[in-house]
Amino acid sequence: MILRRALPLLLAASPGTALSQGRGLPPREAYRWRVMRQGSAIGTHNVTFTQRGEEVVALSDVTITPSFLGVVVYRYEHRYSEVTRGGRFVSVASRLNRNGTIIEVEARAGANGVEVQGPEGALRLPSGYVPLSWWEPQRFGGQVPLFGTSTGRPFELRWAREALAGGGTRWRTAGEIEAVLDYTAEGRWVGYSVRGDDGVTVSYAPA
Repeated sequence: MILRRALPLLLAASPGTALSQGRGLPPREAYRWRVMRQGSAIGTHNVTFTQRGEEVVALSDVTITPSFLGVVVYRYEHRYSEVTRGGRFVSVASRLNRNGTIIEVEARAGANGVEVQGPEGALRLPSGYVPLSWWEPQRFGGQVPLFGTSTGRPFELRWAREALAGGGTRWRTAGEIEAVLDYTAEGRWVGYSVRGDDGVTVSYAPA
């Protein structure tokens, strides 16, 4: 019904951790969002970070259930976790439930590239590919190759960067995803909006 292209990427689509976390610093504060469409809350997106020895595990949980007259008309549930070590991508596991259709993707970085198992079978991406994670702005701009956690395929995106007051940054992306993302000078994710296939913009509000 809505956001066939945008909903799988509300994680952005793909969780990750800041490079500083690999240096022994405590995991950063969680993100808790309400997903808004035309002024109404239709779901939530929570991201948490935990330390596991030398690794950091980011867990992203998206639940979107818009309703009409009290009846849920669409169900979108995307849960996945990404492991990093020393700021480097190690692995990601994703499970997407879109109206009862289940899509699972797993990927792991290795000596010969990134091995991906997804809906299209096995795929090997070149070394350096990482998941697209909206709260990881150091991955933006086109310098780092990205893949989607709900498809396992490389993204084709165009990026534009703008300065915000106080030293913050606004990123705009076009191509497969049309989104606007805001960050503080410290790199904390503070704003997100994305245009769906139906032309309606979905945005995030702090929960």
